[in-house]
Amino acid sequence: MATTPFHTADALRQRIADAVCHEKIYPAYQPIVCLRTRAIHGLEVLARWHDPDFGAVPPKDFIPIALQASLLPLLTLNLVRRACAEAGTWPGRFCLAFNVPPSLLQDAPAVRLLLEAMAESSFPLDRICIEMTEDELVEDEPAAERAFGYLKSHGIRVALDDFGTGFSSMVRLSRFGFDELKIDGSLIQRLTTDRESRKVVSAIIGLGHSLDVPVVAEWVETEAQADVLRELGCDYAQGWLTGRPMPGDAVAQLLATAPVHAASPASQPMSPYLRQHQLSSLYNSAPVGLAFLDLDMRYAAANTQFARMVGRPPCEIVGSHVRQVYAPDIAAWIVQASQRILDSGDTSRIEFRFPGREETFLVVGSRVTDETAQPIGISVVSIDITDRKRVEEELRAREATYRAVVELGPNVLWVSDAAGTLTYISPVPQEPEGYSMEARMAAWYARMDESDRVRAEWLAAVHTRDAFETRFRLRWFDERWRWVSSRATPRTAPDGTRSWFGVFTDISRQVELEERLARIETASSFPSP
Repeated sequence: MATTPFHTADALRQRIADAVCHEKIYPAYQPIVCLRTRAIHGLEVLARWHDPDFGAVPPKDFIPIALQASLLPLLTLNLVRRACAEAGTWPGRFCLAFNVPPSLLQDAPAVRLLLEAMAESSFPLDRICIEMTEDELVEDEPAAERAFGYLKSHGIRVALDDFGTGFSSMVRLSRFGFDELKIDGSLIQRLTTDRESRKVVSAIIGLGHSLDVPVVAEWVETEAQADVLRELGCDYAQGWLTGRPMPGDAVAQLLATAPVHAASPASQPMSPYLRQHQLSSLYNSAPVGLAFLDLDMRYAAANTQFARMVGRPPCEIVGSHVRQVYAPDIAAWIVQASQRILDSGDTSRIEFRFPGREETFLVVGSRVTDETAQPIGISVVSIDITDRKRVEEELRAREATYRAVVELGPNVLWVSDAAGTLTYISPVPQEPEGYSMEARMAAWYARMDESDRVRAEWLAAVHTRDAFETRFRLRWFDERWRWVSSRATPRTAPDGTRSWFGVFTDISRQVELEERLARIETASSFPSP
């Protein structure tokens, strides 16, 4: 039979009753996956109709006609009964989600028929979720509330679908006690390109977690959208990225190979309420100064330590522009430095001291970005390093004193291994900065007089393990030849390792005195003429 390329509403009205009554409208299943693990969390049951004349008829065409003809409750019951029967044979603890019209939920006998349709199969009731679209009109809300209570008493969960597009959501959230929120797909489509959409989606996710209910994002089509949703803390995703609607036999094959998530999340992310108070506690108890600058150069947050460092109470910092907090020259410098951080993305580390104050602060500024890597402000960490700077100055003074003493002193320390090979010689002020140990030892050997090599004498002492002492000539750092004494004693470590510890000492003055004394003694030993 030929298939026409189009159909009309009048033609569908003539066919819809037959299609509903003879169950020609069948269920298709679209996966709902966990954003963190990509495991299948559930399947939303969608109505599909393939007419022999018109071909595949979109739900947007036949659902309104079924609603006008009062056939939507019967269509829903047929889908529920057939889907539960099919899913009862599939493996895994996934959930089934059904869109149920408000007219059915407001009619007590119809609600009982809905429960009977679910209970006819072996599919567990606690793995069924009934969805109500946010913008659907509920004329008798008390009846709908009773219906939800009745279904939930049998373990069935309820969800608010297409959240973010209607106006009565907050009232319904508090009244009906929904177990799940589903974000409208129109918000998800603009997620990666529109910051305002990201803010709304983030707020919905935060609202859901504040109510301890998981959040599902609809119409997820790209990995970029999934990445943003994951960063925002969204629990589940549904859309072409995670799987298109498919017939039952395809679902059975998918579930046989794909991982399946538990029907209820094992643990919910921390709610914004808890997260806010945790961050507040961390901010206030931190031993360092913490602050956040937004793109307008206003402080969005500042802890008491930061306020103490700045010298103003927190109430005068939070919400204020940097020009309202600091003197003009300091404020201009902060704005300029902050803009460099925002433009480059580099972390800035500087030491800062307020004019007229003794304290020195190490200030670290880092760019903060949102889920799409767009900058949203600067995180500032300030550390009081006044004591450290004071210690550094004292160390520099002591080092200068030590170098002066070394320059005047005659001793250079050295160490060798058990075989007599030098492994260490202490540095001297005259050597270049960054001098390696190998270069230092080579320089010492190069300064020795060739005729005064004492290698054999040294190795003999190493062999006998006796204390060693000798003298030789050396070209000192002032380039004058001097006499040096080399003394060493062996030491054995607890692990049995043996080393020699020694010292080179300038004994030029001593040798000079000895030679003078020898000359005097030699002169006095000859008789006078």
